[in-house]
Amino acid sequence: MDRIKTVLCWIILAVILILPQTAGAQRIIPADGSLDSAGDGLWNYYRGKSRTVVKRQAPLYEKIGDSKDYLLDYKKIRGVELYLTAEFKNNRLAKLQILTPFPEYDACNKDTKAMAKSFAEVGFALMGVSFKSSQCKQSNANGGTMVCTAEDHACVYRLCPEKNWALACSELE
Repeated sequence: MDRIKTVLCWIILAVILILPQTAGAQRIIPADGSLDSAGDGLWNYYRGKSRTVVKRQAPLYEKIGDSKDYLLDYKKIRGVELYLTAEFKNNRLAKLQILTPFPEYDACNKDTKAMAKSFAEVGFALMGVSFKSSQCKQSNANGGTMVCTAEDHACVYRLCPEKNWALACSELE
């Protein structure tokens, strides 16, 4: 009986000594579904998931004010702030959005639109989506909005954003 108690004590001691190292390693490795570890794309990772699953898997899960949006992740990369937000409908992910501050501009011109398109290239890479040029159409609403549509989802961004540039993707119904 004493041997069993001794062995159990050693096992418990070993677990206590190893557990903090394991927990520390988990904090170093970026979680899937984060802005640090997009894997094959944030849209592909969260798409179709329930609110409960998203809450469990997202690095953050904070309601944003009185809106219907939730903050899933925030990163500052080379001085640029990136926000990943989600909106739910019927307890399922309805919209996934990447936001970042957009540089001030005096007038919406081709340079502004070119900058918004270059932001979109980065956003599409983070989301893990790609569109052929024939799948993207420009609307004249809000100074120009690009709507890119695939078979089962669409992504939208403004060519002349105000303070924040955003790329939002959602399922097509």
